[in-house]
Amino acid sequence: MADPAPTTPPARDPELGFPPPGEVLHRLRTQRGMSLRQVAAECGLSVSFLAALERGETDIALERLGRLAKVFDHDVGSFLGFSRGRATPSLFPREKQEILERAPGVVYRVLRSPELGYQVVTGDFAPRSGLSEDLQHEGSDLIMATRGTLVARYNGRDHELRAGDCIQWSAGHPHTFRNDTDEPAQMIAVLFSSLY
Repeated sequence: MADPAPTTPPARDPELGFPPPGEVLHRLRTQRGMSLRQVAAECGLSVSFLAALERGETDIALERLGRLAKVFDHDVGSFLGFSRGRATPSLFPREKQEILERAPGVVYRVLRSPELGYQVVTGDFAPRSGLSEDLQHEGSDLIMATRGTLVARYNGRDHELRAGDCIQWSAGHPHTFRNDTDEPAQMIAVLFSSLY
């Protein structure tokens, strides 16, 4: 009697809004140099089950997915690469971003992504311009100078940022920005709280 033809997993609906868990498992375990046996030992699932998951031959229950994600220091959402539920990206056209004139010569563009819990702000600083007041808010900030040279003043101390330099801080302390040069400067800030 001949062996049955190999079965191929049913086609997956891309509109589910998340990648196949088996593909994520394979990618993360390969990146970390882990065997299926090592992953199985850490999450309490069988090697055969994890192998079938990687091949797309089985599904996984939420509780089991949570245990698997924990092996890689993820929660279920981050393990699956959180999305808004559709297999399409979110587009934020420049013309729909809010524009704020923060001070003479300082213009911010604000990109809000409420479902992700952060905001992205670009700041354009004309030569010899700066914010006129200190900022202080909840959360933390990650700032990168993308053009020219900016001075980031944090908790009373100046930090010079040249294009490509990054700085991160707790936003609860007073901070501000200025351009002391004769050239334009620009920054991108990721605010891990809602400010604007």
